[in-house]
Amino acid sequence: MKKSKFAIAVVNIIFLITIPGITIGEAEQVTAATVKGYVKVKKKKKVRLYKISGKHSNFYAVSKYKYPYSAKKKIGKKKRAAYKIGNNSHWILAKDVKVVKKSTKRVYTQAKMKLPKGYTKTELLLAYQGKPSKNFINASMQGMKTNDFSRLKVSESKADDATQVDLNQLTPKQIADLTAFSLRLINEARSNLNLAPWVESNGTRKLAADIALEYTKNNKTIKDSHYVPGIIRACHANGLNLDDNFVEDMAGFYNISPTMSMTELKKSVYFGLKQMIFGYVGSGEEERSDRTYYQEWEHAGDLFNIQGSLHDGDYNYYGFSISHNDNICSMHFISVPTYVVKSKKYNSGFQP
Repeated sequence: MKKSKFAIAVVNIIFLITIPGITIGEAEQVTAATVKGYVKVKKKKKVRLYKISGKHSNFYAVSKYKYPYSAKKKIGKKKRAAYKIGNNSHWILAKDVKVVKKSTKRVYTQAKMKLPKGYTKTELLLAYQGKPSKNFINASMQGMKTNDFSRLKVSESKADDATQVDLNQLTPKQIADLTAFSLRLINEARSNLNLAPWVESNGTRKLAADIALEYTKNNKTIKDSHYVPGIIRACHANGLNLDDNFVEDMAGFYNISPTMSMTELKKSVYFGLKQMIFGYVGSGEEERSDRTYYQEWEHAGDLFNIQGSLHDGDYNYYGFSISHNDNICSMHFISVPTYVVKSKKYNSGFQP
């Protein structure tokens, strides 16, 4: 049950620029800027982005994606026409894009998480043990494709679009909404394997909050992997006698702005869960058709309680939290197995 790895979920979401050398993902709204229109890359391949000085940026724009722009002007000594996209003064040359009309209709739909045919408990256990079959990888690739809430221009509600979240200080309601959102997705997937649902609990919510605080106080992020000393301290403070990380799965994304809409954040949570369930280690949606990016199902073993142990098929108590340091948002999916709660050895006062 030791959770020794984390999901490398550097999510390409709405106007959050990824790590240098990795492309920008699809966007629909500009944060802290006025949308004047939308552009799409003309070419089939990614194109270079520029600084206002006219020099090359380390970033690229991807074909087929629609980017909102907030300004158009001539940049650099050569005075080349360009559109400003993103919050960090990235410019894309006018010759590389075509202007497209902004869609006036907003689609609202509830995010879903469904396991494809071929994603079975038997196959998952083999993958968890490092021996994924060809058919299971195919099923995982199909799962990444069909579970598409993270890449479509949809949201769950008008309220989500309007709600701005401060990643440094989420409100209790925002944490509650994200906890319910992520738990619903986990349980939808678990139901496909005829597994009992995980249960949200006050004790695990507090544990999740305390773990996030440990990351914040010690300036740790997903980039550092699991912050095991902090996890242990939080567990002990909450009555769990655990000496390693047995409670945290983690995903995250790199971003510049500390604020984003609830819709954007839900898409990040969705993508992180999707990565963990389907063993995908790519940084965005672009590589999902490349089977070499399907490598790790330890998180899936955690999420589905399928690890080849006496406790396979159990359910966990669940909480969710977020920490934000150094422009990296770490999402903490915290769960406490029922057998740990029932154990006199491991439980010295934890109340689910």
